Formats: sequence, C-alpha cells, structure tokens
Amino acid sequence: MGPQLRSKAFHLSLTQTKSHGSQIDPSSLIAASVMAAPCALAMAKLVYPEVEESKFKSEEGVKLTRGEEQNILEAASNGAAASVGLVANIAANLIAFLAVLKFINAALSWFGSLVNIPDLSFQIICSYILMPVAFLMGADWADAPLVAELLGIKIFLNEFVAYEQLSKYKKNRLAGLEEWSGSHKQWISVRAEVITTFALCGFANLSSIGIMLGGLTSMIPQRKSEFASIVLRALLTGACVSMLNACVAGILYVPRGEVADCPGFLNTVNFNTTSYDIYRCCRQLFAQ
Repeated sequence: MGPQLRSKAFHLSLTQTKSHGSQIDPSSLIAASVMAAPCALAMAKLVYPEVEESKFKSEEGVKLTRGEEQNILEAASNGAAASVGLVANIAANLIAFLAVLKFINAALSWFGSLVNIPDLSFQIICSYILMPVAFLMGADWADAPLVAELLGIKIFLNEFVAYEQLSKYKKNRLAGLEEWSGSHKQWISVRAEVITTFALCGFANLSSIGIMLGGLTSMIPQRKSEFASIVLRALLTGACVSMLNACVAGILYVPRGEVADCPGFLNTVNFNTTSYDIYRCCRQLFAQ
C-alpha cells in the first residue's frame, strides 16, 4: 500500500509541476522520490523496530496464494468489485478528517478575530513552530518563516497546495520582484526552494491518515485498532523522512546557472524587462 501511494503522489506531483508552468524543479522531485525509499525503510525500522523473526526469510514465507479466477477478464471484474468498498472507505475517511481540520481552522479563525488575528489557522501556528526545523534543514533564517509555512500547509492540507504556493514564490523571484514588499517577503532563495521541494515531496499529511486507515482497514478490518494506534507515528515518520532528505539536499546543494560576471551581464542586458539575475547583480554591485 505504501509504495502505491508514494507512486501516486509522485505522479500527481509531476502533474502539478506541469500545470504550474514547470515552476517546480522535476529533477528535485525525482531525486526526492528515489531518496525517500531507503530513508523510509531506515526510519520505519527505528520507529517501529521488528522484534519478531521475519516470516520472509524462507521461501515458504514469500509464496503467494493464487486466486480462483480463470482468466484476466474475471480477475479484472472481481478486482473492480472488491475495490468499491475500498474506495468508498477511503473517501469517507478523507472527508471526515478534512472536515475536522476545517472545523478546527474555523474555530481558530473565530478566536483570532477576537484578538485581531483574523488569519489564525493551524497552518500559521505550524509555521511558527516549524521555523527552527526549516532553519535546521538549511534554509536561511530570513527564508525560514515562508519555508515553515509551506511545511505547515503540506502537513495540514496536502503537498499539492504547498507546491502551488512554492511555485508562486519562484515565479515572483524569476520575475525580478523585490525580495521584500514592506514586511512581507515575496520569494525565497534558490537554495531554500530546492530544500523546500525535497521537504514537501511526500504523502505525510493529515488527509493521508484517512486514506491509509480507510485503505488498510478495508483489506484487514480485524486490525483496525492496531492501525489507528500507529497511524500518527507513521505520519510523523513520513514527515521526518521528507525533512531528512531536505537536509541532505541542503548539504549537497550546488548553485547552478547563476551569472558569474555581473558587470558584463549588466552591460548586455535589456533593462526593459526584469529578472532575478538583474535583481541579484544590481544588489551585488550596489552593496560593494
């Protein structure tokens, strides 16, 4: 179930990338997805260690039972019929968890309006809590609030909404907008973008709790209580996997495609348009 969900999330991430004009770096998404597999196995062993002897050490343990279907058409028909309950269970759990989150955000917004903070939500609270985490992943402290906010959006909503917001920040940077508009930061650095891309690449969010519970309990209903007891631990582990990969990306990050000779670049550039390179070179020259 886990690999299937990760594969689905990866393909949806690539689709999301294309829909936003390729603002999100596909190579970073591919690298994050590949890195996530061994990291997830290692983290799972740490969080939920295997204390019993594995059944898959012998050939008998890995033998799969064969179905009673006589041909492909019968197998496809039975599989489609069996998936109806699975899909319905997933949808019901997903709606329930998103409804709870919406209620909590509405309550926080109401409370925030009483104390002159109308935009108060779980995501905003999470952005402040996760600022040190964003900084430890390698983002500059100035970029940490926006990176933490994206992490909060990813955890409490989903990664696609977070990637959409990240693509807006990247679009602002490429358009050459000022880094600060009053007290509001309009974009983050390239390094922070790469780190955030790795940190957001994962299926660990509150809505996935409903999907996992609905999917797994439909297949093994007698273990529903066991799944419910470890699902939050799995959510935390999945989030840690993405953040750990982001730390590695921050350590190994090498700037690419930046202009080395700013004076020569500014002598040949057309100032009728704006770009990030023009903004960076101008700031670099005026700072000297």
